[in-house]
Amino acid sequence: RACEAAARFYHRMLLHTPEAEAARQHLAGRGLTAETVAAFQLGYSPDSWSALQEHLTKEGFSPTDMLFAGLVVQKEDGSLYDRFRGRLVIPIWDERGRMSGFGARALSDDQQPKYLNSPQTPIFDKSAILYGIHRAREAIRREGRAVIVEGYMDALMAHQQGFENVVGTLGTALTPAQVELVTRYAPRIALAYDVDAAGQGAATFGATELSALVGEIERSAHRGRLTDVGVVRLPDGRDPDEVMRDDPDGW
Repeated sequence: RACEAAARFYHRMLLHTPEAEAARQHLAGRGLTAETVAAFQLGYSPDSWSALQEHLTKEGFSPTDMLFAGLVVQKEDGSLYDRFRGRLVIPIWDERGRMSGFGARALSDDQQPKYLNSPQTPIFDKSAILYGIHRAREAIRREGRAVIVEGYMDALMAHQQGFENVVGTLGTALTPAQVELVTRYAPRIALAYDVDAAGQGAATFGATELSALVGEIERSAHRGRLTDVGVVRLPDGRDPDEVMRDDPDGW
């Protein structure tokens, strides 16, 4: 409930506060519509050490609630501060549609890291969840295949364009737990990662690295349910979200 209340707060900040203009411009620049922003409850965390705490306190949540939900960080002296500050905030749901945690993207070059996720909590484990799985699971079951992308933006664009069997990893390599999760719904996986032959780009997989990942997936303990792992061959230099937005038939 604390995460749900935080998501409502962040979403309201994105829609209605002047300081969220950079976040709104970023989303517009990525081609995301107001409908997608609303459907996925995208938000903005104020550049404040305590804005979320103050809001959640008024909503009746205790400091312990906020700490266990991963929404605040505790300093050595026991005081708390908001974990996400001045960032685009992306709520994350589990496969049953329960709010579990957040990813938060930097909006300037001096913010590090570029993406900051919720920590592991009793309801959030980024190695065992896939972004968008709550909306994608029925389409995955219907189509018999899950398409897995690397990032939030690729997954958001996929759903905006009507490709509902797409899910995203949360800034990590695909894990056995994520394979187990997605193969509950379909036996086939297609990986749509940013790839170049040498893997020279910071955000790309090399062909050798991707081949090793496919082999690792196929050797996993979930081989009984997993019948096929494929790789989507993207045009050189094009991210999945660019292809889906500019050439949906090509996708």
